[in-house]
Amino acid sequence: MKKALVSLLLCLPTIVMAQNTLTPEQQLEQAQRQLEQAKAALEQAKANAEKAKAEAEAKAKAADLQKKIEETKAETEKLQREAARIAEDTNKSKSTKTAPSTVPTSSTDNSNAAWVVPETPTTIAAKTNKTVSNDNKQYYIENGAVPEINGQVLWTEDVSVPGVSATELYDRALAFLTELTKGKNQIEGSKVALVNKAENSIVATMRERLIFSSGFLSLDFTQFNYLLQATCYEGHATLTMSRLNYNYDVQGNITPYTAENWITDKYALNKKHTRLLPVSGKFRRATIDRKDSIFSGFAQAMKQAN
Repeated sequence: MKKALVSLLLCLPTIVMAQNTLTPEQQLEQAQRQLEQAKAALEQAKANAEKAKAEAEAKAKAADLQKKIEETKAETEKLQREAARIAEDTNKSKSTKTAPSTVPTSSTDNSNAAWVVPETPTTIAAKTNKTVSNDNKQYYIENGAVPEINGQVLWTEDVSVPGVSATELYDRALAFLTELTKGKNQIEGSKVALVNKAENSIVATMRERLIFSSGFLSLDFTQFNYLLQATCYEGHATLTMSRLNYNYDVQGNITPYTAENWITDKYALNKKHTRLLPVSGKFRRATIDRKDSIFSGFAQAMKQAN
């Protein structure tokens, strides 16, 4: 009996092995199942990767959008403060004119009393986007050619248009400034940034190339940044040019300048105030020419329907 049991135990592995041995057909079927499982796992892995990628892109897009929203809000608030300051300076320099009311501090209110980002107007085309030049050299060195108000360079042009409503002048001013931002020398960032219909006031941030000289093989220019604010009243409109600064690129080296420290009498004229200095003087001359061109175009746009 014991010998029979021992023989049975010795034969058991062989029996189990025989039971576990698959036929070729069974092996093929098993391999096919494993292949299908591997394919399914691969497809699932791809789907998971695509989902993770889409979620990451969505998060990055949302973060970028939020950043742009915050930057836009910050720029809007900055422009509102600047608009209020310009209005205050304009009131001081033109005490006989009707003053605009205080600029609201919130840009989220879409009522007519708030500063808002404007839509592109389709009313009146602007008259000019060209720069004029003055052949009288004395014109650029005379006292007051670059006025400073409260320590800042600021030019103001007041145009009288009797019998024309503030609303109509606002429409003309908006069309003019919009057209101005589309000139051939304008660069990214030049736009009508804020409007306030209740105040009949418009703020434009200007970014452009201010050209000093142009030749067949050379072009001497600077990036010129400034702010324009138009405010319209019954029978007259005011355009203010302020916050002037430059980014001058010489062989890849960019030097920033502000108008206060570059084109004023102290920096652009010789000690006797008889001539322009070579470098800062050309900035002063080109800036004055550009200012004259803009103010002339603004006056034409305000009077064009009369």
